[in-house]
Amino acid sequence: MPDLTNLVFLAAIAFLFVHELDAIQQHEWRFFFAWTGLSDAAAYQLFTALHVPLFIAILANLQTRSVQIGLDLFLIVHAVLHTLLRNHPLITFNNGVSRLWIYGAALLGVVHLALLQAG
Repeated sequence: MPDLTNLVFLAAIAFLFVHELDAIQQHEWRFFFAWTGLSDAAAYQLFTALHVPLFIAILANLQTRSVQIGLDLFLIVHAVLHTLLRNHPLITFNNGVSRLWIYGAALLGVVHLALLQAG
């Protein structure tokens, strides 16, 4: 059975993955691809497809400490960016459930970093 530190990290990754599922519901590709001229359908397909290599890279490196630390830091920065962009018209994560995944992942990243530091 995984120890507490690993369980917290796995929970953080689970929150990130659920956030990415929510990103489909929230049409987040419209924010990332608005400048490209891609149709909405093409942008959705590209946004969704790009998650395959992203998830493979994360899953293939779950046990690498430097990757864990990098992902923890990403989750924190990601939450800050969502806070800064919360009023952008193409960002629609303005409900409690969406915020749970974003800020919950960041909090779990902070806890994981603290657990790693405590050793």
